[in-house]
Amino acid sequence: MTPRVAKLGLDLKTLAPGFHRRRFQTRHVGFIAWIWRGGPGPVLLLNGATHGDEYEGPTLLRTWAASWRPAQLRGTVIMVPVLNEAAFLAGQRVHPVDHGNLARAFPGKARGPVTSRLAYLFDTQLLAQATHYVDLHSGGAAYALLPWVGYLTRNDAIGRKQRAMAACFDEFWCWSGPFLPGRTLSAAHARNIPAIYVECQGAGGIDPNDLAALDRGLNNLLQGVGCLDGPHPTFRRQKTRTSNDAQEAHLQAHHPAPHDGLFVPAVELGTRVRKGSILGAVHALGDSRLSPVKAERNGRVVLVRRQRSVRKGDALFTLAPV
Repeated sequence: MTPRVAKLGLDLKTLAPGFHRRRFQTRHVGFIAWIWRGGPGPVLLLNGATHGDEYEGPTLLRTWAASWRPAQLRGTVIMVPVLNEAAFLAGQRVHPVDHGNLARAFPGKARGPVTSRLAYLFDTQLLAQATHYVDLHSGGAAYALLPWVGYLTRNDAIGRKQRAMAACFDEFWCWSGPFLPGRTLSAAHARNIPAIYVECQGAGGIDPNDLAALDRGLNNLLQGVGCLDGPHPTFRRQKTRTSNDAQEAHLQAHHPAPHDGLFVPAVELGTRVRKGSILGAVHALGDSRLSPVKAERNGRVVLVRRQRSVRKGDALFTLAPV
């Protein structure tokens, strides 16, 4: 069934109880939303594929959209399996038209470049109506991650709600940090909406264990925010890291490739390393140069580049003290 195109400015509360398919679209950008309406209550929004090469979110949400029909639902649940459709169909991280990174484009502009318009559409049409938000990410095609759940740290009631939401995804470690502009969570922060993100391994595919952990987390979350009744779930204890440095969890900022070439890692994901130890090397293509990549700090390898071809400045590793 082809989803109906939603009128811009659609008030979700006007939808009849039940399951709805809607396409939100304007000026050559858009996405499909799967909407479950129950009685009065919270509005939980989830999306996958903010980056087009991250497949865990689309796979999980599309599975739920095909089969989940709750008998008793409080509030509204909205799932957008693929937010960045053009990037998804191109199989790449960024939008193929303007090469924009959607995770750096929020809140966007109604008449900006295509990626900015997409951010604006999502922010104004759906995020603005949410009471809780989850963005499902992963390492994508180029990276492998040690899966975690995170949020922007804030010392108020919203911060406490975010911590409770993150605890629902209890098979992932938890990493919170200061505000960074441009992200989906940045837009949620500006609207005072409790928001978390989840990072799965990626590495060009989908780990079945990640999907199972996401599924468990989503079930926990639906009860945790009050959309579903049920016995309060028992959570596993999470390893946590709260950073005071906004750059610590900025994955593209660490261990940049010193030049173009062939990247050869020397450590595996999850390895604990000490500052100054050799993590890998970049081999130049046109001469015999070999440039070692040294650990910037003590910590654990929570990101490693999987794609061996690199351009100068590409992030190769991220370390975290966990």
